Amino acid sequence: MTHDEMITTLSSRLGWPEAKANELLKAATEVIGDHLSEPGTLSLPLLGELISRKKREYISLDPATGARYLMPPATELNFRVAPQFRELFAKGGHN
Repeated sequence: MTHDEMITTLSSRLGWPEAKANELLKAATEVIGDHLSEPGTLSLPLLGELISRKKREYISLDPATGARYLMPPATELNFRVAPQFRELFAKGGHN
């Protein structure tokens, strides 16, 4: 699903103009991004959890030149599927 398809779907389901649905999606994305920029968990009911954690910095060695580079810490994002969502797909997506 593309961004435009998401906006169209949201606006039709909520009965809102596309501009308002776009604003809602942008605000939700910013809130989620701000929350996950630091280590922690964001629960999405019936879907699963987004888990962010910081990876430590490390020194990388270029084998060709022997140069050493300090690699900065990175944020790693993982998704853990909720059991209810997994069961839904096991049944073929029908209730």
